[in-house]
Amino acid sequence: MKTYSFEFPHRVKYYETDQMGYVHNSNYFRFFETGREETMRHLGLSYDAIEKLGVMMPLIEQYAHYHAPARYDDELIIHTTISKIPEAKIHFDYCVYSIQNGKKIVHCEGWNKLCFVDRNTRKPLRCPEFLTKIMEKVLSE
Repeated sequence: MKTYSFEFPHRVKYYETDQMGYVHNSNYFRFFETGREETMRHLGLSYDAIEKLGVMMPLIEQYAHYHAPARYDDELIIHTTISKIPEAKIHFDYCVYSIQNGKKIVHCEGWNKLCFVDRNTRKPLRCPEFLTKIMEKVLSE
């Protein structure tokens, strides 16, 4: 099955590190969010645009597996993948990695799920047609 992926660079800020000099584990979830936002923007749908169309996408589940520490000033790549057309939920996979001395170092992998709700009523929705059409197009190319 075809997947849709997008990569976005992120240089580690000093405030994102802990006392040991490593990226604090909680920041990987922020990196996931950045990857998700930039992926949606790359598809032509910023969160602001989606919300103006009456749909919100709350996070309902997420997971991270930490492999190797990243440090201050490392240039990370946030690789985000969507593997299937969303129905009631949309699933994103992530790999946060860097290239060091010509070698790919995976720092963290994970995933999360978001659902769709009506912006006004906060009631669950199926995936909106505008998003389904975009995903059908990119996953069939």
